[in-house]
Amino acid sequence: MNVTFSDTAFHRLLGGWLTPAITVVLTFAVSRYVHAEESPTIDSVVLRDDSLTESSGLAWSNRSPHHVWTHNDSGGRAELFAFDTRTGKRTGHCDMPSVRAVDWEAMAAMIDHDGMPKLIVADCGDNGRTREHITLHVIDEPPVQQDVRLTENQIRSLRVRFPGGPMDCEAVAVDTRSEKLWLIGKGFLPHAVVVSVPLASVLSGQETVVAKSAGTLAIPMVTGMDIDRDSGDWWLCSYFNLFHIRPDAAGGNNLNSWRVTVLPTVKLKQIEAVAVAPDDRVWVSSEGVPCRMAVAADAAPSTQPQH
Repeated sequence: MNVTFSDTAFHRLLGGWLTPAITVVLTFAVSRYVHAEESPTIDSVVLRDDSLTESSGLAWSNRSPHHVWTHNDSGGRAELFAFDTRTGKRTGHCDMPSVRAVDWEAMAAMIDHDGMPKLIVADCGDNGRTREHITLHVIDEPPVQQDVRLTENQIRSLRVRFPGGPMDCEAVAVDTRSEKLWLIGKGFLPHAVVVSVPLASVLSGQETVVAKSAGTLAIPMVTGMDIDRDSGDWWLCSYFNLFHIRPDAAGGNNLNSWRVTVLPTVKLKQIEAVAVAPDDRVWVSSEGVPCRMAVAADAAPSTQPQH
């Protein structure tokens, strides 16, 4: 794949002198992946709220098929926003005053074994790679049409250390099949470190755990992740591409055996998150102001490229 970064935020981050070198590396690393040529159909909504200044994480509600949860990036309050995707109107708010938001970058939604909808907020950003641990906060999903204020005992927090030392991370997703929470590192080069944490540890809120290394993916600048609960397929996003990954059941956790399809994505300013909706549409969101969400793909198996 011939990649030119001059049209992307990636180029602005790196500077022009690194573009040729990175282009060669990325071309070699991603060339073994399958590429889909057809661009997605635009279907979008603007999330309208003055308090949402830098949307980062995105998770579909398990209480309503038409609502998503999101939060601001680093430096903001510890708060979540619920939006109706049909109108873009904010309908709910969750304040977490006992939590310090260092660098919130991702979130995930799930239903536990007791049938309770949960939200997991990942305070996992680390641009300087200096944090000894990241923190995962778990709460019962609030009603999407109410404003709530949580007490400290309504939040379970888990510290996670990465096995190879500090790393920047913006991609977190729940896989109820493997009973794991997956996290993927973000870096300029196509060498995304993949680690996991037992879901039981996340939900119990143990004090500290060390994530388990699972290998690497040849994908640069991973900014978001979600796992389709029906198929188990992974969906990753970067500033300029969408990645559909179909885990290989026979290969287990051997990432090299998993099929990766590189998909073109919608043109939004700085894509930061991806979420699979109940109707199988794959949405991405922008960190721009106002925040815009758009459909980037369809997760239904019959719509995926066959190779």
